[in-house]
Amino acid sequence: MPDKCPVCKEDFNREVGFYWGAMMVSHATTTAIAVIVHLIIFQYCGWEIAPNIIAIITIILLLFPIIFRNSRAIWINIFVNYNAAYQEKNN
Repeated sequence: MPDKCPVCKEDFNREVGFYWGAMMVSHATTTAIAVIVHLIIFQYCGWEIAPNIIAIITIILLLFPIIFRNSRAIWINIFVNYNAAYQEKNN
């Protein structure tokens, strides 16, 4: 994540511990994905534990970079308002 927004110059380096809330967003996202993967695998394999664990770990590892960045983006967007007209006014 860059230090500042290239368009509006918003500082992404907030106070210490600001992005700890993003960990909660990441946890909720990861849990939702794990439950969905479990339900899909459960439909096809039943209560077999190995396919469930392998599928969940594989999907989570593949999606980790996306979950990590999106969690930070979601968390900062809770506190910083987005102004779509900003770029048009300042160009």
